[in-house]
Amino acid sequence: MSGAKMKCLDVVRTNLLVILTMVGVAFGFVVGFVAREYNPSASALMWIGMAGELYLRMLKSMIVPLIVSSVITGTASMDPKSNGKVSAVCFLYIMITNTMPTIIGSILVVAIKPGQGVANSKSQFNLTTNLETQDIFADLLRNLVPENLVSATFEQAQTKYDYEKIAKNISGNITETTLKSKSVGSAPSSNILGLVIVSAVFGLATSYMKEVGQPFKHFFSSATEIILRILRWLIWSTPVGSLSLIAKTIAGSQNLEDDMRKLGVYFGTVMTGLLVCGFLIQPITYFLISRKNPFKFWFSILQPTMIVFATSSTAIAIPESFECLEGKNGLDRRVTRFVVPLSAALGRCGSSMYITVSCLFVAQLVNVEIDFAKVVIVCILTSFSTLAVPSVTGASLITVIILLTALNIPAEAASLLFALEWFLDRFRSVVNYYMQTLGVVVTYEKCKATLSSLEELGTADGEEVKDVPSIEQEVEVPCTVVGINSEEKSEPEQSHL
Repeated sequence: MSGAKMKCLDVVRTNLLVILTMVGVAFGFVVGFVAREYNPSASALMWIGMAGELYLRMLKSMIVPLIVSSVITGTASMDPKSNGKVSAVCFLYIMITNTMPTIIGSILVVAIKPGQGVANSKSQFNLTTNLETQDIFADLLRNLVPENLVSATFEQAQTKYDYEKIAKNISGNITETTLKSKSVGSAPSSNILGLVIVSAVFGLATSYMKEVGQPFKHFFSSATEIILRILRWLIWSTPVGSLSLIAKTIAGSQNLEDDMRKLGVYFGTVMTGLLVCGFLIQPITYFLISRKNPFKFWFSILQPTMIVFATSSTAIAIPESFECLEGKNGLDRRVTRFVVPLSAALGRCGSSMYITVSCLFVAQLVNVEIDFAKVVIVCILTSFSTLAVPSVTGASLITVIILLTALNIPAEAASLLFALEWFLDRFRSVVNYYMQTLGVVVTYEKCKATLSSLEELGTADGEEVKDVPSIEQEVEVPCTVVGINSEEKSEPEQSHL
């Protein structure tokens, strides 16, 4: 009996952070629904979500330094040939997984027809957006090459429009707003894509310079481990942060029951597509590529998945992703340190599904005929526009509005989408994350032969292949899940937890 108790205690210690996070999420729903009954004011909602806001601020302050240092370290540890293959495989995977959901979503909308029979309503939200389709792609190209690395950490390029009002009659009481000019401005969001590209260039140059670049590489290797250590301390606030964020979201929602009745078919269509991508295609692909149990893989990334669900951002979970993919799944850190940040910047499988279904749903809502040409246009625009969607809450809905404008559908018709945005945003973010982690596995499996030959070459030349210290050597492993290599934990690790 004592042995069974000790085993239970070991299970609790090993999975303490995961258990506490799940409890925090559950209590967040409870607190949110209870507070919602009292119609909390804006000030009350602010204080309910204050702990979650501070939690996000702490993590966001570390994300950009971690991305820069980890990408430089990962690319500097490979030769140019390996870097080229890893980049090519990763980008090809991202384009495939961003395009595939648009086809699945189109088939679901055409078959289910969620927009038929739904009454549209006026919206209390401002749905106007000035961005044109061509400017989305122009801004994407500009963000690939940031002109200032410091400003890229907190803003990215975005086209700005200058309008003027022209009187249409002599008295001037009837005016028309016309576009006067447009210029390149900025939007308050970190240019993750540009930072990844520039950091990769620095890493390539470091690898090319060999001995001369070693001090530069060692500096960023050390910086990566220091930042990860700080984040492992901060990550223990996840249960409280999750509780606060979810409670605020639920407490601030209005007419939830009416919205679910009105949009039930649309909600079911989106969720069906997300389930197909995240819980059918992802595990099957994982098994075919790695020949391993996909359910064990899901359990191994449970902690970062909970973080993504609570924050609706895959970028916030980058530190935990490193730890779980390298420590629990044994992936090469030269691959993870480059592919994880790049996938977080570009991988939008769940968002592609949501955007495609939402655009076609609104088209049905306003009785626009959906022919094959319109479906193809939506799929193409969605596949490429998702590359420019930042990893922040609600960004996909803005993309929906932009695409509706490109299709000559009034943006006000998307007013109903706001009702379930808070809920669908979390589920599509989780699917984004599942497919991003699958991309790391696919890239590693397709490139590990090249990486192995690089190590053998370095050993044959009498050089010791050095890299960042393995996360398996770290003391804390909060993403550990029982049943997955738990027997490999050392006594100091367990006693510390």
